[in-house]
Amino acid sequence: MVTLCALNLIAVDIVLAAGPPGPPGGGGDPPCWPPPCIPIDGGIGLLLAAGLAYGGKKAHDIVVNKSR
Repeated sequence: MVTLCALNLIAVDIVLAAGPPGPPGGGGDPPCWPPPCIPIDGGIGLLLAAGLAYGGKKAHDIVVNKSR
């Protein structure tokens, strides 16, 4: 019973000690303007090139296996 009361007291103390959050920070400009801020084109171009190379190799392998 004593340990239950002690745990309850600790839990209540923790809840009471944790105050409400402070006010939000001020506004300001967006981090990057005008959009687009993210260079999406470079990654998509590389992904497209890798996909074309992989597809070309698969097509080449199919043609070579059919000719055997």
